[in-house]
Formats: sequence, C-alpha cells, structure tokens
Amino acid sequence: MYINARLPELASITVSSLEDLEDFQNVIDEFTGEVLYVEDKRSPDFNGDRETMEYQGLDPDVRGPFVFGSGGSMIRPA
Repeated sequence: MYINARLPELASITVSSLEDLEDFQNVIDEFTGEVLYVEDKRSPDFNGDRETMEYQGLDPDVRGPFVFGSGGSMIRPA
C-alpha cells in the first residue's frame, strides 16, 4: 500500500518472499534454536538519529525535506 500510495502508476508489485517486506530479522542459534538478537534490515538513517527519534516516539521514516500540507512544494531546511 505504501508504494502504491507513493507511485500510483504501478499496477502490482511482486517480491520473491514475504520476508523481504519485513523490517527486522531474527538471528537464531542453529544448535539451540533460540533467538540470539534481532537484526534491523532497514537502510541506515542519513544523519544517524533513527534511534533517538524512535526513543522520542517519532517515526524517522515519515520525515523528509519536503513540507506536506503547506499548500506548496517548499523544502524544509535541515
């Protein structure tokens, strides 16, 4: 839905597996089967403050340089 909302000209999207759409991956010990840690598969943040923003309850994936809802295509300064 996210990609279709951003690019409405796309009719369909096919991925090789549903795991490709997940943001996190469990790293499992092959001998015991327990989860060792959870790996973040998202791309790194451009200025490195993803953890700080998530701690503050903000979603860093929705921010960007463009101001939406202001009636124009203004660029937001950093």
